[in-house]
Amino acid sequence: MPRFYFNVRNGDRLSDQDDLGQELPDQHAAWEIATRYAGDSLRDLDGDLQPEDDWRLEVQTEDGARVFAISIRASQG
Repeated sequence: MPRFYFNVRNGDRLSDQDDLGQELPDQHAAWEIATRYAGDSLRDLDGDLQPEDDWRLEVQTEDGARVFAISIRASQG
């Protein structure tokens, strides 16, 4: 079973690196986990996301290949 890693970036800074990853049956399962994780993470920001901030969840395979990215760009005006 492939292992997927879920890493969070705030701007260019890696703010939460997944060192363990999760063994999942396929990319579809990784996408489901990613969408839940993104929702929970954004809720946990609790007002810390500011205008002009970028937030991104990147899903990678064991060899470092990016499979998915979920990005939020906060803007003002």
